[in-house]
Amino acid sequence: MMRIALVDNMNNNFFAMARYLRMFNADVSLYVMPGSPNHFSPQEDTFKNLEELTWIKEFPIDYRKDWFFINRRSLDLIRGEFREYDRIVVCGVALGLLNQSGIKCDLFIPYGGDLINDPFFRIPKTRSIKKFLRKLAQEPFKNRYQKKGIRECGSIISNNNWSVADKALNMLGRESVNMPRLMVFIEKEESKVDRRWEFMDSHDFVVFSPTRHLWKTNAEPLPDFKKEGGAKRNDRLIRAFASIVSEGIYKTPLLILFEYGSDVEESKKLIKELGMFNNVVWMKMQPRKFLIRGMAKATFIADQFRMGMCATSAGTTNEALAVGVPVITNTDGAIYNDSDPYFEAPILQALTEEEIYSYLKDYYSNPEKYLDLKDKSVQWFNRNLGNGLAIKYMEILELIR
Repeated sequence: MMRIALVDNMNNNFFAMARYLRMFNADVSLYVMPGSPNHFSPQEDTFKNLEELTWIKEFPIDYRKDWFFINRRSLDLIRGEFREYDRIVVCGVALGLLNQSGIKCDLFIPYGGDLINDPFFRIPKTRSIKKFLRKLAQEPFKNRYQKKGIRECGSIISNNNWSVADKALNMLGRESVNMPRLMVFIEKEESKVDRRWEFMDSHDFVVFSPTRHLWKTNAEPLPDFKKEGGAKRNDRLIRAFASIVSEGIYKTPLLILFEYGSDVEESKKLIKELGMFNNVVWMKMQPRKFLIRGMAKATFIADQFRMGMCATSAGTTNEALAVGVPVITNTDGAIYNDSDPYFEAPILQALTEEEIYSYLKDYYSNPEKYLDLKDKSVQWFNRNLGNGLAIKYMEILELIR
């Protein structure tokens, strides 16, 4: 039986992957990094008792204080922990930590900044002089070992529609395997009755958007911000929904948004200006295990609408496909590109306010067209992102020598 270590758990991606791979009888352990955000904890994505999942472990050291100024004892702990694994799959700065410990990783599945930012020196952004000086001193160490880890790892997974990642890979002299990176695992077990989404039942039309609010500020940051705006362009969805509300074709239209992202207050300000305060519900961030239950009750799920940003690289669109609800978003051409893993995926392509509006309005006259997407979405997900993707990962890991 192959022993596999999955290291780090951004977006709970590796927790999902671990459960799929264990279904294929692989001996998989998941390592959670110290200081990970609560919403990336496995507990956020399962109703099971984590104490019973003994294959979930803590990374052997807490690297945060000293970052890459790590002593020999810490490096020995890392080497000792991962020495016996047949395959090591990693994301995040764990790749650099393992490389510094002399461990070559077999598969790197980047989530974004670990490929686009971490290998390259950047002036730290912080108002604290103490933090600035510490980060300034540590940055070259992080860059060095992250870069070295990327150059020396066995294979890298990346979508070919992810242009900023392609640029980083070219700079590092690496090629990648063109496959989806994100996985979603839907548990069949039911928990206690969850009443948090019951309010949706009293509305005849619901658009659900759990995407971060990034449209007014350049929080990512992106070089073409002045031309294209922030990373998600949630403002386009808000304006399109306001147009639907003003037409009055639905009795009780509702837009569900989440207090997540640097531009939440700007979105609230825009909603007030558009006069549709009563048609919007703001929710706190939710664990995925609860979030997907709300998504499953919606008419549409809306993700991101920014030129140059492909939604298939983020969680919301993949979660929508998993639960079988029509998702409106910008794929940056991915669904029309026959070399892309998301070619012909049942996603409703939209970039502009007018394109979003057209889907929202068309549902009133043609609801059956969108209801038909439910089964198509789930089937496509299972074939390409669920069991089907897990099988491809197992094949890659088995081929590694």
